[in-house]
Amino acid sequence: MKFVLTLYLFTFVDIQYPVPLTSHIVPLQFDSYKDCILHGYKASHNTLKELYGDRIEDERLAIKFECREVTIGT
Repeated sequence: MKFVLTLYLFTFVDIQYPVPLTSHIVPLQFDSYKDCILHGYKASHNTLKELYGDRIEDERLAIKFECREVTIGT
């Protein structure tokens, strides 16, 4: 069993109605949920800082992420 990490970027300008902006599947496979979820926190931080750093404050950006179990064919 493997896990795939997906990041979802949201704007929270209107806190009652967060708006999804984009999603990104990280091009890595993880052997455990633990490895995936821990990488998710790092990837979220780095993505916000490096790609959206100048927009975070004005657009109230945040990332939600999930680790989804996938079946890899043999």
